[in-house]
Amino acid sequence: MSLPTDHQSQILSSSDSENEDGQVENDSESRRTLGVLPLALLTFYTVSGGPYAIEPAVEAAGPLLAIASFIIVPFFWSIPEALITAELSSAYPEASGCVAWVGEAFGEKIGLADGYLSWILGVVDNAIYVVILLEYLLVAAGVEHFPSYYRATYLIIVNAVLSYINYRGLEVVGKIALVVAIMSLSPFLLMFLIGIFKINTERLLKSADGMTCLASDGCSTNSGWLDNVKWAPLLNVVFWNVNYFDTVSPFSGNVINPGHTWPRAMFIAVLLVILCCTLTLIVAVGATDSDRLDWKEGYFTTAASIIGGEWLGVWIAFAVAISNLAMYEVEMSQNSFLLMGMAERGYIPKNFSHRSSYDTPTYSLIVCTVVTTVASFFSFIEMLEVVNLFYCLSLLLEFTAFIRLRISSPNVERPYCIPLNTFWCVVMLVPATILLFVLIALASWTSYIVCVSLICFVILLNKLVHYGENCSWWNFNEVQNTVAPLSEPLL
Repeated sequence: MSLPTDHQSQILSSSDSENEDGQVENDSESRRTLGVLPLALLTFYTVSGGPYAIEPAVEAAGPLLAIASFIIVPFFWSIPEALITAELSSAYPEASGCVAWVGEAFGEKIGLADGYLSWILGVVDNAIYVVILLEYLLVAAGVEHFPSYYRATYLIIVNAVLSYINYRGLEVVGKIALVVAIMSLSPFLLMFLIGIFKINTERLLKSADGMTCLASDGCSTNSGWLDNVKWAPLLNVVFWNVNYFDTVSPFSGNVINPGHTWPRAMFIAVLLVILCCTLTLIVAVGATDSDRLDWKEGYFTTAASIIGGEWLGVWIAFAVAISNLAMYEVEMSQNSFLLMGMAERGYIPKNFSHRSSYDTPTYSLIVCTVVTTVASFFSFIEMLEVVNLFYCLSLLLEFTAFIRLRISSPNVERPYCIPLNTFWCVVMLVPATILLFVLIALASWTSYIVCVSLICFVILLNKLVHYGENCSWWNFNEVQNTVAPLSEPLL
């Protein structure tokens, strides 16, 4: 094992900021509170949180292709991404997470851009969870009209309460994730155990067109499995539910024994994602008579009522609400840690590197809460494709950074290292890269316009930060850049 680079040492030093009691934390090991199971559950709720909103995949492609996609695609997308996250998070245990990887590989400007975009998308995406929770509560209570001032009060209070839980520390969030995992996944497990004896395998083998033409109609169901498949919705739904493993990287500085914990936690998280999606689809399709158009968001509640009774459908609706709270908590944590990590790296004013007495971000969490609360007043259902497009671009950058760091920084200590040399790592990433380009090509013009607009916003924001620095409005942490020259060959 080699010693940490100068850059790593300075990051660790700069992160030893004063807490609210005026005490300086010098021992980074005191922050390590996440073991295998808590990290696996945090990752699971970052990536998926359960088989929620995967129903449109069946409507887009039919049962067989949808189920096959959730089994096959993770081998090309999820596993490489999880392995890269494990290696680089153990090598760069910083709150800035994947921003540190990109910054080390390509320099401060590209790392800063990646950080801004990741944070903006994170807080906007996080806002939808409290909105979804409200919608489920209103439906369950039979409320058709909810006054705007009540809605505003709800959004402000819920965001504040959930953010306070984050303020109390990652150990609290990890324990909550464990409790929520048991509560939210139990009804799906029960639905599977009851429905497995009612599965009709013929239903699982139908194409999209064959599902529309029910056997009870007496019409032909001989259309091909690839006929009339809606590829863009299918890939977007699958991508949304089996990716984002790298977004758990801001917790890397809080992981106990990284070389042992990261690979095992990633394995458990990948397995949970695959099993939750595939087993739920198999029993919901195989144990119920459904039309292609039935498969909208929320159909699992209907399927559970058919399989086990109305009580099971209500339980799943409750589980969806609880899971959304857990996903909010996890994403709020990673967003605030990401902002704090960018400050520790000297990318943004060092005020955002301040830690509370619970060792959590203080001002970063406040900013994230305010932005998320404001964003929660809007609807984000149509933002799925836009968020996916941005994430594709970010993931391509991270894949490239991973290969570059393998070549330019081979002596950096890696407590966990993927057991492949650089050439085979490139080969491992080829299928994932092709799929990313396909998803980018399938995006709409609206998504492209939003993407370009946000990039322009990031450029203006960066200029504002530097203008404030020149005017002495704020100070930055001094961190040396140790990026290897780009003239070095990548292969």
